[in-house]
Amino acid sequence: MIKELTKRELENFTPLMEKDRDLNLFFLNNHELFVYGKDYTVYQTEGLLIMCSKHGSMVLFSYGEYDTEEVSIFINDKKPIAINGPKNALSPLEGKLQGEWKISYPSMMAVTRESFKKCRSRSDNLSLLLTFEDFYEVAELYSKDEEFKDGFETEEKREEWAYDKEEGMEYPHAACGYRVKKRLVGVAYLASATKESAMVVGVLVDKDWRGGGIGTEVIQEITDIGLNDHLIKRLCLFPSGEVSKHIYSKLGYKEVGEYAFFQNLSLKRK
Repeated sequence: MIKELTKRELENFTPLMEKDRDLNLFFLNNHELFVYGKDYTVYQTEGLLIMCSKHGSMVLFSYGEYDTEEVSIFINDKKPIAINGPKNALSPLEGKLQGEWKISYPSMMAVTRESFKKCRSRSDNLSLLLTFEDFYEVAELYSKDEEFKDGFETEEKREEWAYDKEEGMEYPHAACGYRVKKRLVGVAYLASATKESAMVVGVLVDKDWRGGGIGTEVIQEITDIGLNDHLIKRLCLFPSGEVSKHIYSKLGYKEVGEYAFFQNLSLKRK
């Protein structure tokens, strides 16, 4: 039976999640970042926790076998736009959810202050991104890329995203960019950040400037900021392929396991 948990009941599961903080980063950090009962609700059934965000997404944590039929009915009723969590939590649901889902199982990599290794001298082209104008430039960069363009198609959407990032980019969050002759050509930022851990996300280099090491410099910079300026204990990210995985490995990132992303394409098209 699926039931809603109180904050105190949820905290009983923290030691289990702490055993693999990297793969459970989103669940643990959301617990710390959001106001319980306002921004998300957590449900429990035997073997599984389900975090439902007010934005329409879910994060799962599995601590044993669970009833996939019961959970799939619950998820189908809630109609989330996306679900994520460690692979072992989501893979039993593959093929059991209504609608069309885009499913991926990327590897996750993590770095600590002890394992971080700088492999390049810092470029003067790097700078922190702090203002609405900075983030609007980022939104424009994303809008021109095939992988990132969803959600950045119009000026209104780009402005909304930039305002949101300007307001939310508070300590220990951070963003950095790489400019060539004042033009932003590379970016990365921290998300879901607490003092324990954070995600490096939004990593992109303009297609006309790839292959020259800008991506390495941006990742090195945001990693240095997160670990050594903000003193976050651990950073995690998802490599987009073997090339990026090699770059991250040179900086001290190590593979920690497989994650899962389920995107509800049926809802997206409506």
